[in-house]
Amino acid sequence: MASEKAAVQTTEKKENFESVIIRSFLNLEKIDVDLYSRSKMLWQPQGGRAVFGGQVVGQALAAASYSVPSDHNAHSLHCYFLRPGNYKIPILYLVDRTRDGQTYVGRNIKAMQEGQAIFTMQASFKREEKDPFSHQFKMPDVPPPEQCVDLDKLLIKAIGPEKARLYRYGVRHRMPDDVMAIHRRLADKTDYYVTRPSSARRCIWIKAAGHLGDDHKMHQCCAAYMSDAMLLGTATLPYTGSHAEAQEKMFMTSIDHTVWFHSTFRADDWLLYEMESPVCGEGRGYNTGRMWTRDGRLAISVAQEGVVRTRRTDRSTLLTQTADPLTSKSKL
Repeated sequence: MASEKAAVQTTEKKENFESVIIRSFLNLEKIDVDLYSRSKMLWQPQGGRAVFGGQVVGQALAAASYSVPSDHNAHSLHCYFLRPGNYKIPILYLVDRTRDGQTYVGRNIKAMQEGQAIFTMQASFKREEKDPFSHQFKMPDVPPPEQCVDLDKLLIKAIGPEKARLYRYGVRHRMPDDVMAIHRRLADKTDYYVTRPSSARRCIWIKAAGHLGDDHKMHQCCAAYMSDAMLLGTATLPYTGSHAEAQEKMFMTSIDHTVWFHSTFRADDWLLYEMESPVCGEGRGYNTGRMWTRDGRLAISVAQEGVVRTRRTDRSTLLTQTADPLTSKSKL
């Protein structure tokens, strides 16, 4: 009897958590045909000056997904961040049905605040297709997530439990109940919170918290959200060696963001996020990424350019402690 009650409670908790994610993140309010709004739980990261770009990407993709046939899933999206988003003001998403073909469907999405565009996206959707010709690169050889250390534990080790608690609260205080929280585990041998310069490469196991259901479009929206997390900071590793230190010594914000979906996956299961910054300079950093499923399938490719600008008070210090970003051959 007790086991049956526990099973019911577990099912209810799972369903409730799933409904919270749908309601708070992906289920935009419909204003009119192809016009949607989001006013609650817009997240501005600690130290940031705008709504988290990944959240806008995920919501714009969700808005576009409502207008396409059920048998079409996104295969690519190309985004530009035009103005900082204000988390206190609702975001309007306007979807333009650019093209409806039998195999491919195109959509343009514009995110608006106070009558101005803050973000644009071009997204393309495709009906599933089988073809005998295929190939892909090999997944990096890293330990499985069960053998990797959670980044929260590394944070406690680096700055102590009390400061770590305050840091996590500052990051998440605008996202009730850790909605759309991301689990992250360090997959390579580098220390995520070290302060010495290192090569501009990183591998992180990543997944969305909770159960996301079986709608593949939802998993794509969540993966788009996660793809913007940590990627831009990869460009700063040869100078700071730490994402946390980079936030203090450098100004960073995304300019554009592109995602290609290659195969099906689950965003609530572990994905290996392989990130690299081939070049950074003149106030801009270019970053690329790949997300691999546990069984070695290349599910997602990402490319991003962003503003990476040293704060004036730290320029001389950073120049004297820069590491060589080309210490080893490119893996991407």
